[in-house]
Amino acid sequence: MDNNLKPLEAELLPVFTDKAPFQLPVAWKELIVKISPWIMLIFVPLSLLAIGLGTLATLLTLFTLDLLAAVSITVSILALVCSLLSIKGLFDRARGGWVWSYYSFLLSALSSLIGLHFISAIIGFLIGGFFLFQIREYYK
Repeated sequence: MDNNLKPLEAELLPVFTDKAPFQLPVAWKELIVKISPWIMLIFVPLSLLAIGLGTLATLLTLFTLDLLAAVSITVSILALVCSLLSIKGLFDRARGGWVWSYYSFLLSALSSLIGLHFISAIIGFLIGGFFLFQIREYYK
């Protein structure tokens, strides 16, 4: 086991790999690794637009004192920054790219929980975690 594991990584790794009900075929993993940086390049600008609109909503939530919504949007912005930081590493297949994606994954789940979106938090965590950990081995 790698001594350079990030918070919760050691606990989540077997859940989404060894204990998962199935494993992705190698060809699928390689395809995901190949296209994931391009997907990030497409979705990060779209997310920036959504966050920009969300910032307006944040201002409104601050005026209405909806602190949970304001914190949730702030955590979403941090997740987006992590996604942005992951792009170069994903292209290079570097561990750092995967780690930034991992942080984005955790922050996205946290944002959903803070915003009291429990169903989307659970579904996003399970699906995102499965795919993220299935391709982990490709990033050294």
